[in-house]
Amino acid sequence: MSYHRNLIVVLCLCISSVVYASDYTYVPDITTFDKKDYSAGRQNWDIEVDKDNVIYIANNEGLLRYVYGQWILDELPSGKSLRAVCHYKNKIWCGGDEIGFFNIDESGKLSYEHLSDINGNVWNIETNGDNVFFQSNNVITVYRISTKSLVQYTFPKRLSGLGKWNNKIWTINGDNGIGTLDVDGFNFVQPFPQGQEQEVRVLFEHNDKLFIVMFDGQIFAYDGSRFEKINLPEQTSCFSAVHYDENTLFIGSILEGIIPVKTRDEQLKYQRKIQNKDGLLDNTILSLAVDNNGNLWAGLDYGIAKINKESLLKSIISKGATYDIEVNDATTYVATNKGLYTNYLSNDFTLVTGTQGQVWALNESASGIFACHNNGLIKVKNNTSQLVFDKTGVMDVAQFGNSKNYLFSAYTGTLWVQEINGEYIERQNLWLWGNPKLSYDKSNKCVWAYGGSGNIAVHCIKINDDTCAVNETSMQNVFSTGNGLFFYDGNKIFEYIDETFVESRMALTRSIVGEGISALEVSPENNIAVFIQNEEVKMIEELADGSTIVHGKLLSEVNNDIIEQFECLKIRDKLLYIATEQGVKVLPLSLRNNRQTLKNPIISKIEITDSENNNPNLIYYPYTNQELTLASRQFKTITLSFANKKKQNIEYRYRLLPYNKEWSEWSFTQKQVAYGDLKPRQYTFELQCRYNGTIERETMLPIKIEGIGYYYLRIGILVFVFLALSLIILQYGKNKKLSLRHKYYQKISAEEQIQSKKEQLLQFTEVIRHKNSFLVEVRGALSQMKNSAAARWVNKIDDEINKEKKEFLFHKVFSEDQQDFIKRITSKYEGLTSHDVRLLSFIRINANTSEIAQFLNISTSSVDTARYRLRKKLNLEHVQNLNTFIREF
Repeated sequence: MSYHRNLIVVLCLCISSVVYASDYTYVPDITTFDKKDYSAGRQNWDIEVDKDNVIYIANNEGLLRYVYGQWILDELPSGKSLRAVCHYKNKIWCGGDEIGFFNIDESGKLSYEHLSDINGNVWNIETNGDNVFFQSNNVITVYRISTKSLVQYTFPKRLSGLGKWNNKIWTINGDNGIGTLDVDGFNFVQPFPQGQEQEVRVLFEHNDKLFIVMFDGQIFAYDGSRFEKINLPEQTSCFSAVHYDENTLFIGSILEGIIPVKTRDEQLKYQRKIQNKDGLLDNTILSLAVDNNGNLWAGLDYGIAKINKESLLKSIISKGATYDIEVNDATTYVATNKGLYTNYLSNDFTLVTGTQGQVWALNESASGIFACHNNGLIKVKNNTSQLVFDKTGVMDVAQFGNSKNYLFSAYTGTLWVQEINGEYIERQNLWLWGNPKLSYDKSNKCVWAYGGSGNIAVHCIKINDDTCAVNETSMQNVFSTGNGLFFYDGNKIFEYIDETFVESRMALTRSIVGEGISALEVSPENNIAVFIQNEEVKMIEELADGSTIVHGKLLSEVNNDIIEQFECLKIRDKLLYIATEQGVKVLPLSLRNNRQTLKNPIISKIEITDSENNNPNLIYYPYTNQELTLASRQFKTITLSFANKKKQNIEYRYRLLPYNKEWSEWSFTQKQVAYGDLKPRQYTFELQCRYNGTIERETMLPIKIEGIGYYYLRIGILVFVFLALSLIILQYGKNKKLSLRHKYYQKISAEEQIQSKKEQLLQFTEVIRHKNSFLVEVRGALSQMKNSAAARWVNKIDDEINKEKKEFLFHKVFSEDQQDFIKRITSKYEGLTSHDVRLLSFIRINANTSEIAQFLNISTSSVDTARYRLRKKLNLEHVQNLNTFIREF
């Protein structure tokens, strides 16, 4: 599917690349989910991981999502099942017997869009550029995202597999062979090896090659020009496979669980299979994917499994409660409540025949390795056993150097036993009860008896000649370590030198003080000590400058798994061994300073409930660093979930400011918190997480609660805005009406003024006409006189008549009402003459042609000519009315 499957956490790469003296195949830490956990169908056909590490699974009942501990099922509207899923361009592309995709909204809710029904089932989906490819039996359906168009290609024979390699989509056509797909169909490249009629299950990229996994278990590597068949240690039916890193791939088998395959030096080697006996719910693996943290997810025929790779601590055996560990050369022996297990000549642990039952302790002495059993004492060699003492159950054993003398911490007491001709014969019961532990002190030639269920004091036991002397000491406990024996008085660590207890000379152990120390281990190099104090496993390290540093929480994930009175810590070959209720965990000490890549904590789900609705409103991740706004009348409680409840090595704490200013206690188990009846105000939810007590990360979520005041304030603001808008609209209407009325009255007033002016003008004109008539009569009489004086008076009378008209009309009448009009029209039409302006003014006061001719003392034809010229200067169209244009200008 997408490239996210190939992401690997650096930590996982480091762990997988380190070679140790004991080459263990680590037991996987498996988290399982059955259909009751995720509330969907039993079969899970395909898995996809997005950039936010959200897991998408094609399930029988729809699309499953795993959102940081929250399971969500989104069913298809048709109710059909899914067989394939792919996350691409913020959509989840799905296929079964139909194809479609889910859109994701801001609250994490999905909405489905159906594209097409399909004959058969879609088994694979791949994407490239603008195209999404759906493969079902012998049909390829291509959906072009930009044009929202579909095209289908049908092939005579079956198509097998679909994979992306070198930026191309590859498939195998039963007719032709291997080739690529694009929007135009199948492009043949070369034939597939003849005789390979088995179904191709998976095509995927591994080490720059296209790996082809067949249903019958055959694997081919294709480099673009030739096929290389890869020989496997054994054949098995395969259904799925996935690339992990350059050295590892995983195969999902039909019946044998998950098979890790190492690909070093062009050789493939099966690793320890992950099966039902290791914790899987089912051995049929339908799908595989790798998340962004390097964890392996498996979709099963029944359920889902997550194989965790994040912890620094790894399990080497998970067979039951472990009481003791012995590392001998390259062989490790593990004493459990089910028997003795060893990895002799193997990287897997098997039960040593004849040791079934309780194996309480292991001891390596001059005579070999002894296993203390509920049936007696068993001598172990390689992976064989021999019961050498069967009189009573034995809890511990110690041999006095190379002698034939032994101490047994037996069910019947502490026994002095001698070996005579291969038989172990009881010499004396020392009457030290409580089944103390026993350790031989080579330097002081004695055995120390300590601990046990009776919490007895430490005793020093010596055998001299034919007597056994027992002396009680002031010490409370003894620790047998890789760097010798140490003693504990309830507060400090001591050594036993020259038959005297002295405070430890080592700076490393001197720094370990206080009550409740129940176990101690010191490395042979004397630079690391691991101890258990008050049921907490801690590590202290001496640095190069002589100072010490305590890793207080590095091993905290095993705190609840230590068995009281059987605490067992061992350091051998740079590995720390810890006995637990489930088996043995190891820490490569070279990686003790490594830290998990820890991101900010995630608020994976928010549930909002109210008193009126029984179904909570759900908001899913991503929902961090955003503001959540709620009205107090809309919710009763708000519940925030923030992690997977099954993840034990991450602690969380939280607070809601200013509701509570104190942080909650750090907790591995509490993964959600609920708040109710919050008062209206601004809050901030702060969430912190830490890994092994040393790394802290924080996420903050602002939460705004709006009370009834906010509600009414908002309603009031809306009402105010509505009323204000209404008033503005009403006022605008009123002003508009008043404006129209005002314009109407202005128009009436203007028309009345024009009519009045016109009447005044006519009246004045009549007065002037009478006067001019009189002057004309005078001029006629003077004309008849025929002298020069009379002629001069005739000319003066003519000038006076013309001058008076002009001054009267344009300085007395037009200067009062037409100046604004004259100014506007002459500024727009600069070519107008004074004669044109006089004509415009007469037209504006509605004077007709006769009146204009009379006013201007010209003929009516001259007025018509002047009007024609004026139209041209004003650039009027033929259909435009001159009078209307002038009056409206």
